[in-house]
Amino acid sequence: MTPRRLIPYVVIFLILAGSYAGLRWRQEQQAARDEQAKKVFHLQETDLSDLSLVRGKDEVRLVKKDQVWRLTAPLNTKADQTVVGSMLTTLARLRKERDLGAEKDLKPFGLDKPGLVVKFTAQGQPHQLAVGAKVPGDQNYYVLRDQDPHLLTISTGSKDSLDRQLLALRDKTLLAFIIGEVKGLRVKGPKTAVALEKTGPQTWGWVGRPDFRVRGDRVWKLLRDLHIARAKNFLEPPPKNLAALDLVPDRQTEITVVTPAGDQTFWLGAKKDDAVYARLGAGGPVALVDAALADEVDQTLASLEDRRLWSGAIAAVHQVVWGPPGKTWTARKDQDGWKITGPDQAATQQPAARLEMALWNFQKIEGEKIPPPGDAPPGPPAFVLELLDQAGKPLLHLEEVGAVGKSALKVLIRAGDQTVLALIPLELFRQWQEEMHRLTASAAPAGPPREKGESSKGGKQ
Repeated sequence: MTPRRLIPYVVIFLILAGSYAGLRWRQEQQAARDEQAKKVFHLQETDLSDLSLVRGKDEVRLVKKDQVWRLTAPLNTKADQTVVGSMLTTLARLRKERDLGAEKDLKPFGLDKPGLVVKFTAQGQPHQLAVGAKVPGDQNYYVLRDQDPHLLTISTGSKDSLDRQLLALRDKTLLAFIIGEVKGLRVKGPKTAVALEKTGPQTWGWVGRPDFRVRGDRVWKLLRDLHIARAKNFLEPPPKNLAALDLVPDRQTEITVVTPAGDQTFWLGAKKDDAVYARLGAGGPVALVDAALADEVDQTLASLEDRRLWSGAIAAVHQVVWGPPGKTWTARKDQDGWKITGPDQAATQQPAARLEMALWNFQKIEGEKIPPPGDAPPGPPAFVLELLDQAGKPLLHLEEVGAVGKSALKVLIRAGDQTVLALIPLELFRQWQEEMHRLTASAAPAGPPREKGESSKGGKQ
Protein backbone atom coordinates (compact mmCIF):
# COMPACT_ATOMS: atom_id res chain seq x y z
CA MET A 1 0.00 0.00 0.00
CA THR A 2 1.40 3.36 -1.05
CA PRO A 3 1.68 6.25 1.42
CA ARG A 4 -0.94 8.19 -0.58
CA ARG A 5 -3.50 5.43 0.04
CA LEU A 6 -2.83 5.64 3.81
CA ILE A 7 -3.94 9.27 4.00
CA PRO A 8 -7.73 8.52 4.25
CA TYR A 9 -7.09 6.05 7.09
CA VAL A 10 -4.97 8.60 8.95
CA VAL A 11 -7.70 11.21 8.54
CA ILE A 12 -10.32 8.79 9.84
CA PHE A 13 -8.11 7.88 12.80
CA LEU A 14 -7.57 11.53 13.69
CA ILE A 15 -11.31 12.23 13.45
CA LEU A 16 -12.09 9.27 15.73
CA ALA A 17 -9.36 10.23 18.20
CA GLY A 18 -10.62 13.81 18.29
CA SER A 19 -14.19 12.64 18.77
CA TYR A 20 -13.14 10.32 21.60
CA ALA A 21 -11.14 13.08 23.31
CA GLY A 22 -14.07 15.48 22.96
CA LEU A 23 -16.46 12.88 24.39
CA ARG A 24 -14.17 12.25 27.35
CA TRP A 25 -13.84 15.98 27.98
CA ARG A 26 -17.64 16.44 27.91
CA GLN A 27 -18.09 13.49 30.25
CA GLU A 28 -15.54 14.88 32.70
CA GLN A 29 -17.15 18.31 32.57
CA GLN A 30 -20.58 16.80 33.19
CA ALA A 31 -19.21 14.74 36.10
CA ALA A 32 -17.68 17.89 37.60
CA ARG A 33 -21.01 19.73 37.21
CA ASP A 34 -22.87 16.83 38.82
CA GLU A 35 -20.44 16.80 41.72
CA GLN A 36 -20.78 20.55 42.18
CA ALA A 37 -24.57 20.19 42.12
CA LYS A 38 -24.34 17.69 45.01
CA LYS A 39 -22.37 20.09 47.22
CA VAL A 40 -24.33 21.64 50.06
CA PHE A 41 -22.12 24.76 50.18
CA HIS A 42 -19.93 26.18 47.45
CA LEU A 43 -16.87 27.39 49.35
CA GLN A 44 -13.23 26.70 50.24
CA GLU A 45 -11.78 25.96 53.67
CA THR A 46 -9.90 29.25 53.61
CA ASP A 47 -13.14 31.20 53.07
CA LEU A 48 -14.36 30.69 56.64
CA SER A 49 -13.62 33.31 59.29
CA ASP A 50 -15.77 32.05 62.19
CA LEU A 51 -17.62 28.91 63.18
CA SER A 52 -20.24 28.19 65.84
CA LEU A 53 -21.85 25.01 67.12
CA VAL A 54 -25.25 25.69 68.72
CA ARG A 55 -26.95 23.03 70.80
CA GLY A 56 -30.10 24.50 72.33
CA LYS A 57 -28.97 27.32 74.60
CA ASP A 58 -25.32 26.26 74.54
CA GLU A 59 -22.95 27.66 71.95
CA VAL A 60 -19.32 26.93 71.15
CA ARG A 61 -17.82 29.71 69.07
CA LEU A 62 -14.53 29.78 67.16
CA VAL A 63 -12.90 32.72 65.38
CA LYS A 64 -9.90 32.79 63.03
CA LYS A 65 -7.35 35.45 63.84
CA ASP A 66 -3.99 35.73 62.07
CA GLN A 67 -4.63 32.33 60.46
CA VAL A 68 -5.03 30.71 63.87
CA TRP A 69 -8.36 29.43 65.17
CA ARG A 70 -9.32 30.30 68.74
CA LEU A 71 -12.22 29.44 70.97
CA THR A 72 -14.05 32.57 72.16
CA ALA A 73 -17.05 30.96 73.87
CA PRO A 74 -17.71 29.45 76.33
CA LEU A 75 -14.01 30.12 77.11
CA ASN A 76 -11.16 32.02 75.49
CA THR A 77 -8.28 29.76 74.49
CA LYS A 78 -6.48 28.36 71.49
CA ALA A 79 -8.36 25.73 69.49
CA ASP A 80 -7.07 22.41 68.21
CA GLN A 81 -6.04 23.41 64.70
CA THR A 82 -6.20 19.84 63.36
CA VAL A 83 -9.75 19.23 64.59
CA VAL A 84 -10.98 22.59 63.31
CA GLY A 85 -9.26 21.97 59.99
CA SER A 86 -11.12 18.67 59.68
CA MET A 87 -14.43 20.44 60.26
CA LEU A 88 -13.63 23.08 57.63
CA THR A 89 -12.79 20.38 55.11
CA THR A 90 -16.09 18.64 55.87
CA LEU A 91 -18.06 21.85 55.28
CA ALA A 92 -16.21 22.62 52.05
CA ARG A 93 -16.78 19.11 50.69
CA LEU A 94 -20.17 18.46 52.27
CA ARG A 95 -22.46 16.73 49.77
CA LYS A 96 -26.17 16.00 49.92
CA GLU A 97 -27.01 12.34 49.72
CA ARG A 98 -30.64 13.10 48.78
CA ASP A 99 -32.83 16.12 48.07
CA LEU A 100 -36.33 15.36 49.41
CA GLY A 101 -37.88 18.60 48.21
CA ALA A 102 -39.52 21.41 50.16
CA GLU A 103 -41.07 20.57 53.53
CA LYS A 104 -43.21 22.79 55.72
CA ASP A 105 -43.70 20.46 58.69
CA LEU A 106 -40.20 19.97 60.08
CA LYS A 107 -41.15 18.25 63.33
CA PRO A 108 -41.12 14.66 61.94
CA PHE A 109 -37.55 15.25 60.81
CA GLY A 110 -36.27 16.68 64.11
CA LEU A 111 -35.73 20.07 62.50
CA ASP A 112 -38.30 22.08 64.42
CA LYS A 113 -35.79 22.06 67.29
CA PRO A 114 -32.54 20.82 65.73
CA GLY A 115 -30.06 19.20 68.07
CA LEU A 116 -27.17 20.90 66.28
CA VAL A 117 -26.91 24.08 64.24
CA VAL A 118 -23.60 24.83 62.55
CA LYS A 119 -23.23 28.54 61.85
CA PHE A 120 -20.33 30.09 59.98
CA THR A 121 -19.24 33.06 57.91
CA ALA A 122 -17.60 32.52 54.51
CA GLN A 123 -16.31 35.50 52.53
CA GLY A 124 -18.46 37.79 54.67
CA GLN A 125 -21.68 35.84 54.05
CA PRO A 126 -23.44 34.06 56.95
CA HIS A 127 -24.48 30.43 56.53
CA GLN A 128 -25.93 27.73 58.70
CA LEU A 129 -26.64 24.01 58.62
CA ALA A 130 -29.39 22.67 60.88
CA VAL A 131 -29.00 18.96 61.68
CA GLY A 132 -32.11 17.03 62.66
CA ALA A 133 -32.96 13.39 63.29
CA LYS A 134 -31.38 10.34 61.79
CA VAL A 135 -33.07 8.91 58.70
CA PRO A 136 -34.91 5.73 59.80
CA GLY A 137 -33.06 2.61 58.69
CA ASP A 138 -30.42 4.73 56.94
CA GLN A 139 -26.93 6.04 57.61
CA ASN A 140 -27.91 9.66 56.94
CA TYR A 141 -29.27 12.69 58.82
CA TYR A 142 -31.92 15.21 57.83
CA VAL A 143 -30.57 18.75 57.41
CA LEU A 144 -31.65 22.21 56.25
CA ARG A 145 -29.27 24.61 54.53
CA ASP A 146 -29.53 28.36 55.22
CA GLN A 147 -33.08 29.49 54.41
CA ASP A 148 -33.61 26.83 51.75
CA PRO A 149 -36.88 24.92 52.48
CA HIS A 150 -35.57 21.83 50.68
CA LEU A 151 -35.03 18.92 53.02
CA LEU A 152 -31.62 17.32 52.44
CA THR A 153 -29.77 14.38 53.90
CA ILE A 154 -26.07 14.11 54.69
CA SER A 155 -23.97 11.11 55.71
CA THR A 156 -23.44 10.07 59.32
CA GLY A 157 -19.68 10.54 58.86
CA SER A 158 -20.17 14.16 57.83
CA LYS A 159 -22.48 14.81 60.79
CA ASP A 160 -20.01 13.25 63.24
CA SER A 161 -17.15 15.33 61.81
CA LEU A 162 -19.10 18.53 62.54
CA ASP A 163 -20.66 17.51 65.87
CA ARG A 164 -17.60 18.17 68.07
CA GLN A 165 -17.67 18.70 71.81
CA LEU A 166 -15.75 21.45 73.57
CA LEU A 167 -12.98 19.12 74.78
CA ALA A 168 -12.33 17.92 71.23
CA LEU A 169 -12.14 21.50 69.96
CA ARG A 170 -9.84 22.73 72.69
CA ASP A 171 -6.07 22.75 72.18
CA LYS A 172 -4.70 20.08 74.49
CA THR A 173 -1.01 20.74 73.87
CA LEU A 174 1.05 20.89 77.06
CA LEU A 175 4.13 22.53 75.54
CA ALA A 176 4.32 23.98 72.02
CA PHE A 177 7.92 23.93 70.81
CA ILE A 178 10.06 22.76 67.91
CA ILE A 179 12.30 19.93 69.08
CA GLY A 180 15.25 20.98 66.93
CA GLU A 181 15.25 24.46 68.47
CA VAL A 182 15.39 23.36 72.11
CA LYS A 183 18.44 24.75 73.92
CA GLY A 184 17.84 23.47 77.43
CA LEU A 185 15.63 21.46 79.75
CA ARG A 186 15.04 22.05 83.45
CA VAL A 187 13.20 19.79 85.88
CA LYS A 188 12.69 20.88 89.47
CA GLY A 189 10.79 18.85 92.03
CA PRO A 190 10.61 18.39 95.80
CA LYS A 191 13.69 16.13 95.71
CA THR A 192 15.11 16.85 92.25
CA ALA A 193 16.79 19.76 90.49
CA VAL A 194 18.22 19.10 87.04
CA ALA A 195 19.39 21.73 84.53
CA LEU A 196 20.48 20.43 81.14
CA GLU A 197 21.88 22.37 78.22
CA LYS A 198 22.45 21.32 74.64
CA THR A 199 26.19 21.08 73.95
CA GLY A 200 26.14 19.67 70.40
CA PRO A 201 23.82 18.37 67.70
CA GLN A 202 23.09 15.23 69.73
CA THR A 203 24.84 15.87 73.05
CA TRP A 204 23.73 17.36 76.35
CA GLY A 205 25.49 18.50 79.51
CA TRP A 206 24.42 19.01 83.11
CA VAL A 207 24.86 22.67 84.03
CA GLY A 208 27.42 22.93 86.83
CA ARG A 209 28.48 19.28 86.58
CA PRO A 210 31.00 19.09 83.71
CA ASP A 211 32.20 15.58 84.68
CA PHE A 212 28.69 14.11 84.50
CA ARG A 213 28.12 12.28 81.19
CA VAL A 214 24.51 12.77 80.08
CA ARG A 215 22.63 10.19 78.00
CA GLY A 216 21.64 12.44 75.12
CA ASP A 217 19.37 9.84 73.55
CA ARG A 218 17.25 9.69 76.71
CA VAL A 219 16.97 13.48 76.85
CA TRP A 220 15.79 13.52 73.24
CA LYS A 221 13.24 10.81 73.97
CA LEU A 222 11.86 12.81 76.89
CA LEU A 223 11.63 15.90 74.69
CA ARG A 224 9.71 13.92 72.08
CA ASP A 225 7.33 12.66 74.75
CA LEU A 226 6.80 16.20 76.02
CA HIS A 227 6.25 17.42 72.47
CA ILE A 228 3.43 14.97 71.75
CA ALA A 229 1.92 15.00 75.25
CA ARG A 230 -1.70 16.11 75.37
CA ALA A 231 -4.19 16.85 78.10
CA LYS A 232 -6.81 14.14 78.63
CA ASN A 233 -9.29 16.50 80.24
CA PHE A 234 -9.57 19.91 81.84
CA LEU A 235 -10.90 20.79 85.28
CA GLU A 236 -13.67 23.33 84.77
CA PRO A 237 -14.06 25.56 86.64
CA PRO A 238 -10.38 25.65 87.71
CA PRO A 239 -10.00 24.37 91.28
CA LYS A 240 -9.17 26.95 93.92
CA ASN A 241 -7.38 24.54 96.25
CA LEU A 242 -4.29 23.63 94.23
CA ALA A 243 -2.54 22.23 97.31
CA ALA A 244 -4.96 19.29 97.29
CA LEU A 245 -3.66 18.47 93.81
CA ASP A 246 0.02 18.92 94.80
CA LEU A 247 0.23 21.87 92.41
CA VAL A 248 2.06 24.16 94.82
CA PRO A 249 5.80 25.04 94.82
CA ASP A 250 6.91 22.64 97.57
CA ARG A 251 5.13 19.61 96.09
CA GLN A 252 4.87 19.98 92.31
CA THR A 253 7.36 19.03 89.61
CA GLU A 254 8.22 21.98 87.38
CA ILE A 255 9.26 21.20 83.80
CA THR A 256 10.72 23.96 81.62
CA VAL A 257 11.76 23.71 77.98
CA VAL A 258 14.20 26.45 76.91
CA THR A 259 13.90 27.71 73.32
CA PRO A 260 15.03 30.85 71.46
CA ALA A 261 11.40 32.00 71.51
CA GLY A 262 11.35 31.83 75.32
CA ASP A 263 10.86 29.37 78.15
CA GLN A 264 7.77 27.18 78.35
CA THR A 265 6.79 25.69 81.67
CA PHE A 266 4.15 23.41 83.10
CA TRP A 267 3.74 21.65 86.43
CA LEU A 268 2.90 18.07 87.38
CA GLY A 269 1.11 17.31 90.62
CA ALA A 270 -0.60 14.37 92.30
CA LYS A 271 -1.71 11.22 90.54
CA LYS A 272 -5.36 10.36 90.03
CA ASP A 273 -6.03 6.83 88.79
CA ASP A 274 -4.17 6.56 85.45
CA ALA A 275 -3.65 10.31 85.16
CA VAL A 276 -1.79 13.10 86.91
CA TYR A 277 -2.84 16.68 87.58
CA ALA A 278 -1.03 19.31 85.56
CA ARG A 279 -1.09 23.09 85.34
CA LEU A 280 -0.33 24.53 81.92
CA GLY A 281 1.73 27.61 82.64
CA ALA A 282 1.51 30.22 85.38
CA GLY A 283 -2.15 31.02 85.84
CA GLY A 284 -3.04 28.52 83.14
CA PRO A 285 -5.74 25.86 83.16
CA VAL A 286 -5.55 22.73 85.28
CA ALA A 287 -5.71 19.48 83.33
CA LEU A 288 -5.35 15.75 83.67
CA VAL A 289 -2.55 14.17 81.64
CA ASP A 290 -1.46 10.58 81.21
CA ALA A 291 0.38 9.30 84.28
CA ALA A 292 2.88 7.65 81.93
CA LEU A 293 4.32 11.10 81.24
CA ALA A 294 5.20 11.61 84.91
CA ASP A 295 6.70 8.11 84.99
CA GLU A 296 8.79 8.91 81.90
CA VAL A 297 10.13 12.07 83.56
CA ASP A 298 11.11 10.13 86.68
CA GLN A 299 12.71 7.30 84.70
CA THR A 300 14.71 9.68 82.53
CA LEU A 301 16.07 11.61 85.50
CA ALA A 302 17.00 8.35 87.24
CA SER A 303 18.94 7.15 84.18
CA LEU A 304 20.51 10.40 82.95
CA GLU A 305 24.08 9.30 83.55
CA ASP A 306 25.72 7.81 80.49
CA ARG A 307 27.22 4.59 81.86
CA ARG A 308 27.77 2.96 78.49
CA LEU A 309 31.21 1.52 77.83
CA TRP A 310 31.28 3.48 74.59
CA SER A 311 28.82 6.04 73.26
CA GLY A 312 30.57 7.23 70.10
CA ALA A 313 29.17 7.30 66.58
CA ILE A 314 29.01 3.86 64.95
CA ALA A 315 29.51 5.45 61.53
CA ALA A 316 32.96 6.64 62.67
CA VAL A 317 34.20 3.06 63.22
CA HIS A 318 36.20 1.71 60.27
CA GLN A 319 38.13 -1.07 62.00
CA VAL A 320 37.27 -3.47 64.80
CA VAL A 321 39.73 -5.81 66.54
CA TRP A 322 38.49 -8.38 69.04
CA GLY A 323 39.32 -11.69 70.66
CA PRO A 324 41.92 -13.22 73.00
CA PRO A 325 45.39 -11.66 72.67
CA GLY A 326 47.31 -13.38 69.88
CA LYS A 327 44.10 -14.83 68.40
CA THR A 328 42.24 -11.69 67.47
CA TRP A 329 39.96 -11.03 64.53
CA THR A 330 40.10 -7.80 62.53
CA ALA A 331 37.17 -6.34 60.61
CA ARG A 332 37.81 -3.54 58.11
CA LYS A 333 35.08 -1.53 56.45
CA ASP A 334 35.01 -1.40 52.66
CA GLN A 335 32.42 -0.47 50.07
CA ASP A 336 30.83 -3.92 50.08
CA GLY A 337 30.57 -4.31 53.86
CA TRP A 338 33.17 -5.57 56.31
CA LYS A 339 36.13 -7.74 55.41
CA ILE A 340 37.09 -9.93 58.38
CA THR A 341 40.42 -11.72 58.83
CA GLY A 342 41.64 -13.78 61.76
CA PRO A 343 44.01 -16.44 63.00
CA ASP A 344 45.67 -18.58 60.32
CA GLN A 345 44.66 -15.92 57.76
CA ALA A 346 41.06 -17.12 57.91
CA ALA A 347 38.80 -14.66 56.12
CA THR A 348 35.15 -13.91 55.54
CA GLN A 349 32.90 -11.06 54.44
CA GLN A 350 29.91 -9.68 56.30
CA PRO A 351 27.25 -7.11 55.30
CA ALA A 352 27.59 -3.73 56.93
CA ALA A 353 24.32 -4.15 58.80
CA ARG A 354 25.44 -7.26 60.72
CA LEU A 355 28.62 -5.86 62.23
CA GLU A 356 27.07 -2.45 62.87
CA MET A 357 24.19 -4.19 64.66
CA ALA A 358 26.78 -5.89 66.86
CA LEU A 359 28.34 -2.49 67.62
CA TRP A 360 24.89 -1.11 68.41
CA ASN A 361 24.29 -4.00 70.84
CA PHE A 362 27.69 -3.33 72.40
CA GLN A 363 26.56 0.22 73.08
CA LYS A 364 23.73 -1.14 75.21
CA ILE A 365 26.19 -2.51 77.77
CA GLU A 366 26.49 -0.23 80.77
CA GLY A 367 29.09 -0.35 83.50
CA GLU A 368 29.72 0.93 87.00
CA LYS A 369 33.00 2.71 87.64
CA ILE A 370 35.14 1.29 90.39
CA PRO A 371 38.40 2.60 91.91
CA PRO A 372 41.49 1.30 90.09
CA PRO A 373 43.64 -1.23 91.98
CA GLY A 374 46.90 -0.15 93.49
CA ASP A 375 48.91 -2.64 91.45
CA ALA A 376 48.70 -3.74 87.82
CA PRO A 377 46.22 -6.50 86.90
CA PRO A 378 47.95 -9.93 87.00
CA GLY A 379 48.59 -11.55 83.63
CA PRO A 380 47.40 -10.65 80.14
CA PRO A 381 43.73 -9.82 79.53
CA ALA A 382 41.41 -12.67 78.56
CA PHE A 383 39.78 -10.62 75.81
CA VAL A 384 40.47 -7.32 74.04
CA LEU A 385 38.36 -5.03 71.89
CA GLU A 386 39.58 -2.10 69.85
CA LEU A 387 37.54 0.34 67.76
CA LEU A 388 39.47 2.57 65.33
CA ASP A 389 38.43 5.32 62.96
CA GLN A 390 39.27 5.69 59.27
CA ALA A 391 42.72 7.13 60.04
CA GLY A 392 43.52 4.30 62.45
CA LYS A 393 43.04 6.47 65.53
CA PRO A 394 41.76 4.49 68.54
CA LEU A 395 38.20 5.27 69.56
CA LEU A 396 38.03 2.64 72.30
CA HIS A 397 40.32 0.05 73.86
CA LEU A 398 38.78 -2.53 76.22
CA GLU A 399 40.45 -5.31 78.18
CA GLU A 400 38.69 -8.06 80.11
CA VAL A 401 40.48 -8.13 83.46
CA GLY A 402 38.54 -10.88 85.24
CA ALA A 403 35.24 -12.05 86.68
CA VAL A 404 33.87 -10.76 89.97
CA GLY A 405 31.61 -13.43 91.40
CA LYS A 406 29.19 -15.10 89.01
CA SER A 407 27.40 -12.08 87.61
CA ALA A 408 29.93 -9.30 87.03
CA LEU A 409 32.99 -8.78 84.92
CA LYS A 410 35.81 -6.30 85.49
CA VAL A 411 36.97 -4.43 82.39
CA LEU A 412 39.56 -1.74 81.74
CA ILE A 413 38.47 0.92 79.26
CA ARG A 414 40.49 3.59 77.49
CA ALA A 415 38.66 6.20 75.41
CA GLY A 416 40.47 9.36 74.43
CA ASP A 417 42.59 10.51 77.37
CA GLN A 418 40.45 8.72 79.96
CA THR A 419 41.10 5.29 81.46
CA VAL A 420 38.53 3.75 83.79
CA LEU A 421 37.94 0.44 85.49
CA ALA A 422 34.32 -0.73 85.48
CA LEU A 423 32.08 -3.62 86.43
CA ILE A 424 29.69 -4.83 83.73
CA PRO A 425 27.05 -7.59 83.58
CA LEU A 426 28.84 -10.83 82.81
CA GLU A 427 25.94 -12.53 80.99
CA LEU A 428 25.24 -9.53 78.74
CA PHE A 429 28.90 -9.26 77.74
CA ARG A 430 29.12 -13.01 76.99
CA GLN A 431 26.01 -12.74 74.80
CA TRP A 432 27.68 -9.96 72.85
CA GLN A 433 30.87 -12.03 72.49
CA GLU A 434 28.79 -14.87 71.07
CA GLU A 435 27.28 -12.45 68.57
CA MET A 436 30.78 -11.46 67.44
CA HIS A 437 31.75 -15.15 67.23
CA ARG A 438 28.86 -15.80 64.84
CA LEU A 439 30.30 -13.18 62.49
CA THR A 440 33.41 -15.34 62.02
CA ALA A 441 31.71 -18.75 61.91
CA SER A 442 31.85 -18.87 58.12
CA ALA A 443 35.53 -17.89 57.92
CA ALA A 444 37.72 -20.35 56.01
CA PRO A 445 41.49 -20.72 56.61
CA ALA A 446 43.71 -19.52 53.80
CA GLY A 447 45.78 -22.10 51.91
CA PRO A 448 45.66 -24.48 48.93
CA PRO A 449 42.33 -26.20 48.33
CA ARG A 450 42.03 -29.66 49.88
CA GLU A 451 41.68 -32.74 47.76
CA LYS A 452 38.40 -34.55 47.73
CA GLY A 453 38.19 -36.87 50.71
CA GLU A 454 40.90 -35.01 52.65
CA SER A 455 40.01 -34.10 56.21
CA SER A 456 40.40 -30.64 57.68
CA LYS A 457 43.53 -31.92 59.48
CA GLY A 458 45.21 -32.93 56.21
CA GLY A 459 44.70 -36.72 56.40
CA LYS A 460 42.67 -39.02 54.18
CA GLN A 461 39.22 -40.01 55.37
